[in-house]
Amino acid sequence: MPAPDRATPRKKPLVTANRVTLARLAVLPVGSYLLYQGVREHWIALVAMTLVGITDALDGWLARRQGPTVLGGLMDPIADKVFVAMTMLPALDLGWFPVEIVLLIFLREFVITAARTAYSRRDVSLKTSYIAKVKTWYQMMVVGMIFLLGISPPALRVVIVAGVVGAVVGGAIFFAVKRRVWKGSVAFFVSFGLLLLFVPFDDGKLAERAPYLALGLGWATVAITWYSGGGYLFGLRQLVSRKRLDAHDAVRLFGAVTMPVFACLLLARHHLPQACTALCFKGGGGWEGAPWPVFSTVALEFAIGGLDNLLAHQKRAAAWRWWGVRVGLQAALLGGALAAAIAGGPSSLVNALVLAAFVVTLFAAIVVFVRFRGAYLDEEPAARPAGATAS
Repeated sequence: MPAPDRATPRKKPLVTANRVTLARLAVLPVGSYLLYQGVREHWIALVAMTLVGITDALDGWLARRQGPTVLGGLMDPIADKVFVAMTMLPALDLGWFPVEIVLLIFLREFVITAARTAYSRRDVSLKTSYIAKVKTWYQMMVVGMIFLLGISPPALRVVIVAGVVGAVVGGAIFFAVKRRVWKGSVAFFVSFGLLLLFVPFDDGKLAERAPYLALGLGWATVAITWYSGGGYLFGLRQLVSRKRLDAHDAVRLFGAVTMPVFACLLLARHHLPQACTALCFKGGGGWEGAPWPVFSTVALEFAIGGLDNLLAHQKRAAAWRWWGVRVGLQAALLGGALAAAIAGGPSSLVNALVLAAFVVTLFAAIVVFVRFRGAYLDEEPAARPAGATAS
């Protein structure tokens, strides 16, 4: 009887980490759409987005079990940031979040993405802190919590109590199996435990405190988000000591600032403080356009930034002239749309400029992902690239 052929490749599993990540990305636009429908659809969106968030842990587990790939290392952090974009931006547009909270969160995300490319181009490696690994979970959860505060505060209380109990039980099981403390259970126990101190068990008092709790959750998320990026900000001296900042850094930083500022201010047109609205926006709003091109533009920009991180790690970063033309045109269109809205211009003009910005970003994303497909279309197990770690 012939010996079995040991060189025969194993059958590829039906469910892979990359397929789970793609499924997450496919569901996100549906969840965002449901947020603009009725109350029943709001609950469906909450359940769907919660399941999408849970699959973040699933694809991580599958990647460790099956072996990470370059493609997976690129897609996973992009999916996390797109999740935040497709939940927080609709929340801003619907008036659930103050503009300053969302703007600071997205400003941090884009600036750190630009900084990651700058560090990779100079072969400077920074160790990812644990807080950077969990801050995306905080961002994901806070949207759902604020949503519950708006439609059913008692349900939020149930979630918080369940979070405390779940952290204790999960931590105990992990310790029993692994014989070590699970940092995630500690982080979530402390977080939910602190929240429980501010959530009264009287429904009437809880409803009164709901707006203040929402603001507290939002600003806490801002603090965690910026703190998690501290390593990149405080390492600038080390960065510059390797090589002075150049045009590559300048154009990426320009796009990292203009994108979140213009996008968030456009979406916040109806929800800015009354004094600012009266001074800036004629007619108290100025733009009655569909928000999806803004959501899509921000999400695509996250994808382009993630690929740029990977390419910089591989010493194949896109030329600064190409990057400058792209972000310059994008800023001109979004900035023009914002200026037209401020001036009380016709909605058709604002819509056209916003849609044009989306088309430019979509075209650029297609070009860069097709042109550099050899950098990430690798399904074989590989070390997780530095340009794709949590940030």
